[in-house]
Amino acid sequence: MKTLNPESTITFLEMAWNGLTRGRVYIWVNSDTTEARQFVDLCTGQRGSSFLNTRLTRVWNKGIPGECVFGGNYDSGVNRMLPSDSCCDEDSVMFMSHTEESGEFIINTNGKSPKFGIVIGEVWCGLKVLEEVIQLSDITQVTVVDCGVRVVA
Repeated sequence: MKTLNPESTITFLEMAWNGLTRGRVYIWVNSDTTEARQFVDLCTGQRGSSFLNTRLTRVWNKGIPGECVFGGNYDSGVNRMLPSDSCCDEDSVMFMSHTEESGEFIINTNGKSPKFGIVIGEVWCGLKVLEEVIQLSDITQVTVVDCGVRVVA
C-alpha cells in the first residue's frame, strides 16, 4: 500500500458500544499523502499498530456546525492536535499524527469544520452511526471493533 489510488481506497471503522456492534463508518481516502497512508496503515494494522480496539475520545462542538468526533488515539496523551491552515470540507475526515507510534482521527459530522488537522478523505457511508454515537452520554464507551480497507475495483 505504498501508493493509494484516490479513486478506489475506502477504509472502514466498525463501532460498538453497550456490547453490540452498531455499524461501520466508511471513509474514502482521497489523497496520497503521508497522513493518508498512515491512516490506511492504522486501519489495516499493516505496520503493527492499529485502530482496532481503540476508543472514541471526545466530541467537539457538539450540536453546532463544526461538530467533530475524535478517536483512535491508542497512545493517549502523546498525540495533540495542532492548528494548521487546512480546513475540512463537509463530512470530512482529518488526521494528524505527531509520532510514528501514535495516531488520532477526527471526523467532521456536520460541516463548517475548524481549521485544524489535515484533510485526508471524506465519509462515504455511515454518518448515521456517528450521529448515534454523538447522542451517547459517554462517547469513550465506543470501541473500534474492526477496521480495514475495502478496495473497489
